[in-house]
Amino acid sequence: MYRSGLFRTAVAVAASSVCLVSGAAGAWAQPGARTAPSGAQPTRADAVQDAKQAAARSLREAYAAGQVEEATSGLSASADEVGLDRLPVRSSSNFRASVKSSNNAILAAKGLPASTGNVLKVRLANPEARAALARGVQPLIAAEPSDRRADSLTAYRPDGTAVKLGATAPAGVPVLIVGTDGDRIVAAGTKVMSEGFKAAWPQAGADSSGGHSALKPRTGATDRAASRTAPLPRPGGRELPAADASGTAKATDPSQGKNVTRINDVSLLQSNEEPFWKGGAEAFAVVGGWDKNDKAFAEPTLQMPYLDSTGVAYHPNQNLIDWSHFGYDSADLVFLEEDDGTNYRDLTKAIVDALLTVTGYGTTGIPLANTIMDAIPDAWWTDETDELDQVYSVSHAAIARAQSSGAAGLTYSGAGGNISLGLSNVFIPKT
Repeated sequence: MYRSGLFRTAVAVAASSVCLVSGAAGAWAQPGARTAPSGAQPTRADAVQDAKQAAARSLREAYAAGQVEEATSGLSASADEVGLDRLPVRSSSNFRASVKSSNNAILAAKGLPASTGNVLKVRLANPEARAALARGVQPLIAAEPSDRRADSLTAYRPDGTAVKLGATAPAGVPVLIVGTDGDRIVAAGTKVMSEGFKAAWPQAGADSSGGHSALKPRTGATDRAASRTAPLPRPGGRELPAADASGTAKATDPSQGKNVTRINDVSLLQSNEEPFWKGGAEAFAVVGGWDKNDKAFAEPTLQMPYLDSTGVAYHPNQNLIDWSHFGYDSADLVFLEEDDGTNYRDLTKAIVDALLTVTGYGTTGIPLANTIMDAIPDAWWTDETDELDQVYSVSHAAIARAQSSGAAGLTYSGAGGNISLGLSNVFIPKT
């Protein structure tokens, strides 16, 4: 079943984008620690949300105390967001301590090292109100909700008055959203995952030649490549390897470099309305395959910071698969989106534990993409790490045949119909 947090049922646009829900001036309507329903334990997403709310409250209190000194000058000039730890707040010791405490709580919940640094940011959610912010109009301040299905948001004026916002931005009233820096989190998280994968499969790519000339063809595997190829630019690098009569790609001399498959273009296809406070997606990919000992393994995780909007064709020229690590000419791809509940250490362990039990290519009848997805606890699919799509059975030989016939590469469609992926083979020489 296709499960996605980025592409959900469209939110209903509220009849009024701003609705006053509490008129008590000075009353800090800040919820305390939330309790999960039915006695369930709070989730990691709860911990992250509590930390964001605490940071947002600290920012509101700084405004109310008159301690904000050009705190949003960057936002009022041109930038849409700034690190919360970098705001120039007078008498800021309490503010800084609160932000640091909230940041530490987020890093712990997400399984990230302290070296990740600050991951809290404040974002001007409605840039059309930038002029009002520059004029000194006091903003509404809110914490970005962890619940991706939310169709309303409670924000607060500096005096503590609560204001309920609908899915469309209020006109002329700046809204500051305290949230997390998804790009920095994914960069740190994919590093944690990659290190875990390398520790689990230190010899994944080892053989006497160091190349992929001994790749075995996909016997009985279903070719899920799309029937079309996109008009992509021919990639750089040396001459691409051709395919022999058996369909197995001939490797360029592996002692002189690497044969890789590269992303020429990628698009997210499904689009639904999003509430105005939502930022872009923070995507990453897990590549699974079979090593030269017929054992399943995962490649170092790939961060895709550019892939954040639907209906846009991105051309990253990003290396995706290093075929020297593979014993078979087949790779499965799982594209995921960062969410508040993601703990990258636990996610790594779940994937490693699942793949280490799989041996013998083709014997299970279950694609590795499914094994990777099934390894993730069911609870994580609710407002947490969400799957964007899967691409099955990527073949170096099939891409090579397409390029030998004059095409720039081969386009694969995701099984969920959400991703289009244009791939080409290229040889990267040693320097």
